[in-house]
Amino acid sequence: MLSRFGIGYVVFVSFSALSGCGQSTPVAEGPKGVYDQHCAKCHAQAGEPGGPPSIGASKGPNLAKIGSEPNRTAAWLADYIRDPRSKKSDSRMPAFGSTLTEDQIRSLAEYLAAKK
Repeated sequence: MLSRFGIGYVVFVSFSALSGCGQSTPVAEGPKGVYDQHCAKCHAQAGEPGGPPSIGASKGPNLAKIGSEPNRTAAWLADYIRDPRSKKSDSRMPAFGSTLTEDQIRSLAEYLAAKK
């Protein structure tokens, strides 16, 4: 038979576990939120959310200064995000044209173009 302490503990743990059911982790809004949700898992660097725990990067290149690369305008980046193979035939990045809205693509491209 469980003691009062044991029953209280079971009730507390059950309530704590159930109180989080059905709730999702809030995602930041705007281009940073889009980046965190759709880009960071491949482009995050060590120490960044979604990045590897020690040194190096995830699968994709570091985008910290993507806007300073030649011809990396917001328009070019938007086209690349929409359909990477339209700009680089050997790109391994998936197309996001059917995943993101045009507003999300545009704001994400402007966000990345400003990274210099």
